[in-house]
Amino acid sequence: MTRQRLLGFLCAFAGVFAGFALMHGPGPYYSKVHAALGNAIVGQSALASGVTLHFEASDAELAKEPWRVTLHVDPPGPRPAVLVPIDVRTLLYLPTAAFLALAVAVRLRSPREHLQLIAIGLLILEPLLVLLVSLPLLSFLGGTGPIQAFMLNRPTHVLLQILYRALVVPPGMAYAVPLFLWWLLLMAMNRNGTQNSPARNTSLLDGPV
Repeated sequence: MTRQRLLGFLCAFAGVFAGFALMHGPGPYYSKVHAALGNAIVGQSALASGVTLHFEASDAELAKEPWRVTLHVDPPGPRPAVLVPIDVRTLLYLPTAAFLALAVAVRLRSPREHLQLIAIGLLILEPLLVLLVSLPLLSFLGGTGPIQAFMLNRPTHVLLQILYRALVVPPGMAYAVPLFLWWLLLMAMNRNGTQNSPARNTSLLDGPV
């Protein structure tokens, strides 16, 4: 791999990632989609403890914080709800943008391979990121927060915190997951017949076709 090829790949990646990172217009739409996804996951029924969970991204909130989704934890009885803000830009959007930038910057033999890499990657990455972001929420709702929605033992809390800090907490590991997934998919494409994996063809890092 020559220095020129590597530099071309890095410049292409930086340019595409910067373009995604500087976009603020999609924030409200992105937040509303993930609030709806969260509500689809938790459902509308109360938990066995009587606690009700609801994700919200109202227009009033998005006017101030366009990348924020708020989890409402409503306990039974007269106690007030606890609000948990979630920064979807830092935790979800930017790691996704990093994967897209890698997928665009890498040299493949056809646009179809780029689309294949992006489509498969997003289908895996989005649920994985949502799962990782839910780790501290599970610990919070399982006893570390002011309202206990369900019971988790101490080893489970420790495991959830370790996984979150190791795989999610920015700035370091937040981008390791999309990078690792990108690499694995390229290797899988190579095994399926393409000759453009990093291990077997240094022209992979020439830049976009």
